[in-house]
Amino acid sequence: MTYAIIWIITALLLGFWTLLTWTADAVLTWPGWNADTLATWPGWVVSLQPPVWLAPWLPEGWLESARQTLLDWGPTIQASLQQIPDLTGWLSAIVWGVWLIGAIGFLLMGLAASAIARMLLPRKPEPAA
Repeated sequence: MTYAIIWIITALLLGFWTLLTWTADAVLTWPGWNADTLATWPGWVVSLQPPVWLAPWLPEGWLESARQTLLDWGPTIQASLQQIPDLTGWLSAIVWGVWLIGAIGFLLMGLAASAIARMLLPRKPEPAA
């Protein structure tokens, strides 16, 4: 049972990490950054939807709060992306590369937690022959 709890927590963390990465990729690769059309940013942010399977699990005000945060950060994101115009084509690869590093980290933490649980949990006595 301990191993199941460890791996369920690991899977949940990996799922949340993937959702954050998907959002970052969608935001950073929005075509409007290159077109200098920050006026269409609010409409695009409102069109961002979580995956259908995830929507019922999100808290009521969380999505609106996340959208408002993105709206507030829009000018800052645009200014930052204008500072690094040569990297904009690589942003998606960079974001997913960071995701891969994080995913490997979560899997290693799951393995380490399983190993620690194996060392600390009492062992079942072997039947006498």
